[in-house]
Amino acid sequence: MPAKAQLIRDVRRFEWYIRHVWPIHRRLAHKHLTPRCRRCILPQSYAPLVDGLCPHCRATQSTDAPPSPARKLRMHADFDRRLRALPAEKARLYHAMVLFSGGKDSSYMLHRLLQEYPDLRLLAVTVDNTFMSPVALENIQEIIRRLGVDHLTLRPKAATMEKMYRYAFTHLNDKGCAGTVDQFDGDFFSDLSRNLAAKLEIPYIVCGLSPAQVENILHLRDYMTSEQDEALAREQVAGIRLRDLFDEQEMNYWWNGPAWPAERRPRMLFPFYFWDLDESFIKREVLRLGLMPRGDESPLITNHQLIPLMGIVDMLTLGYSSFEPEFASMVRQGKADRRHWLYSFETLEYAAKTGHLLGTAVDEALARLSLTRAQVGIGGTDDTLDRLCHPARAVGPAGAANAPGHGLRGAQPGRALAEHHLETVS
Repeated sequence: MPAKAQLIRDVRRFEWYIRHVWPIHRRLAHKHLTPRCRRCILPQSYAPLVDGLCPHCRATQSTDAPPSPARKLRMHADFDRRLRALPAEKARLYHAMVLFSGGKDSSYMLHRLLQEYPDLRLLAVTVDNTFMSPVALENIQEIIRRLGVDHLTLRPKAATMEKMYRYAFTHLNDKGCAGTVDQFDGDFFSDLSRNLAAKLEIPYIVCGLSPAQVENILHLRDYMTSEQDEALAREQVAGIRLRDLFDEQEMNYWWNGPAWPAERRPRMLFPFYFWDLDESFIKREVLRLGLMPRGDESPLITNHQLIPLMGIVDMLTLGYSSFEPEFASMVRQGKADRRHWLYSFETLEYAAKTGHLLGTAVDEALARLSLTRAQVGIGGTDDTLDRLCHPARAVGPAGAANAPGHGLRGAQPGRALAEHHLETVS
């Protein structure tokens, strides 16, 4: 994978290109670009446009309205009550776990929790999927040092991670990489964290998912997982049966609620669901607080190194990035800058269709996964693509049902955390 200096240079160049060159270049590259909604950024390949508007923007009543202000206040009050009650409860080594990736959202969240709840003993936990950005890894070390919080890194075996991502990339469901590769990634680190929290008797895991991620990935309409969901075990992810992919020891990574007494099962909390913050505010805050150098607040720098490959694969198999609906929703809610994300996804589409601007990240990720371009639908023939397990190519992009296996429901028991399969750092 690229070294830190190379990664920063590549991302800075890409962002400069998006801001200064693409506004001109896009006029010449229009034949490669899919029309996108003139209010949000939803592409025509995802949902039909009428008079330049997607179904969401044509609707008289919002289809993705956030929770009401009153409901957000109630959720915030409940969150506050739960955390403030913890120090008075039974003696614990840690009151809460905070998932910490080194990006802008988790950095802001960790700092805010430490400021608002100084009596809590927090454990920051990083799950290193072995594809982490070197910038994010450096941010983690520096921020943890500055904030003075206990920190643990869980790093599963690289071979297990590579196997999981390789299988996900070649067995995409109708939701593309977001619904398969990213779903595996999110469910895996959530379950690893659950197992650790259960072992250490930590009642809550605080996670920095955005409201759109909470609803689209976890299918929740609340800021907290339920006791009923946490009592289940995970059997499948993205419609893929886990025991068909993982051996008996590797199954220990996945959550098995029935193996734990009710009082040891942690619940996951998502404060961004009610904090009502937009992307630009979070970026400004992490810079104002000095949590990271200017430029490091960009998700292009701190996201893990499979993201470019995911974007290219989606464009060539779905006809759009599977992350576009999430950002389009944020644009409609006024939580993200339309111009920035429109130009970002247009540039990604242009790169996927022409092969320009790809750099080395895509081929380096493929090499790490022991995959070829043709195996994931890049530069292959239609026959090559049809041999891949890509239901999206047959089902179509819009309006597909949620793939089974998301979240915890419908699962069967696995086993508890296998400590000997984790390299624990810091």
